[in-house]
Amino acid sequence: MSEIQNLSAKNTVLLTSDLILYMSPSSYTIAALVLFVIGFFGFFFNLLVILLMWNDRQLWTPLNIILFNLVCSDFSVSILGNPWTLISAIHYGWMWGSTMCVIYGFFMSLLGITAITTLTVLAFVRFLIVSKPFRNQYLGSNKSLYIVAGIWLYSLCLTSPPLFGWGKYVNEAANISCSVNWEDRSFDTTAYILYLFFFGLIGPLAVIIYSYSHILATMKKNKLNAGRVSRIEARTTYMILVMILAFLIAWTPYAVFALLAQFADPALITPATAVLPGLIAKSSICYNPVIYIGLNNQFRQSLKQIFNKNRNSKNSISDTYALAVSKCASQPNSPDRVLTDSRRSAMEGNGQNLGEVRL
Repeated sequence: MSEIQNLSAKNTVLLTSDLILYMSPSSYTIAALVLFVIGFFGFFFNLLVILLMWNDRQLWTPLNIILFNLVCSDFSVSILGNPWTLISAIHYGWMWGSTMCVIYGFFMSLLGITAITTLTVLAFVRFLIVSKPFRNQYLGSNKSLYIVAGIWLYSLCLTSPPLFGWGKYVNEAANISCSVNWEDRSFDTTAYILYLFFFGLIGPLAVIIYSYSHILATMKKNKLNAGRVSRIEARTTYMILVMILAFLIAWTPYAVFALLAQFADPALITPATAVLPGLIAKSSICYNPVIYIGLNNQFRQSLKQIFNKNRNSKNSISDTYALAVSKCASQPNSPDRVLTDSRRSAMEGNGQNLGEVRL
């Protein structure tokens, strides 16, 4: 590294002609540590849910099939997204080239839109089940698979235009990741950003608010009429609501950052502050698995069964060993019995009192 020069106008530090630091080295290190933690827990938490569903076929209800789509989306972020940004943060900048930047930005945008679309569908399905229970019989496994396919097709329609020239995927967040070019204020880019926000955020939020306002009204009405609400229905509805709130809490800072980058004064956002919303958004992959297992009785019971099987297996091995030892000792010609008799005879021959011998 030859020349070191402060570029205060752009809040960057030029280390060489090829390497530019958009924030301090310690900030890159902190970002790398956070990305590692997010990737580690996001990978293992979502993998646990995948293994639970693979092990227990009873978990494959129509609603859980749609839920599984969200698990796969979050799991994909942990293996396709976090490693690239983690390595880039360690090396103080994106090191995978422009083509990989476009691919990365596309897939991360696709998985993010898929996640919020899946949550929107889950909210609407809960609305149909609670408010219009007779329609529930039409939601089978095959229909759930068609819904999942529709979610991915919808997400592709929102995230593929930059691949064909409407909008761009470029470096962002102190040059450690890639996403939509939020800073370009040309007419085409602004039009695409408005299109993405309307169908990828505002529209889904409107459906979620509509669904849950009717769900809460219906549950309140049922409680007044019947004096109670089904505990399972209430818990499932609450679980999906918590997932939605967790997702919105994680992604709202990033949405605000994107809008500021497009419509506000560019000087308001420094590269260092641009990293934080991205890290918060990526952390959403860690929340949902905890919510599934914490608020879903089916997942908790499946997890308990796995631990009980392991405990019973260990107890069975111990019991089998103890039984084998006892049978061996009880046989007249067993080695243990012969050894005990020989020892007794030897001690009696030496005139020792057996009661005085300490074993």
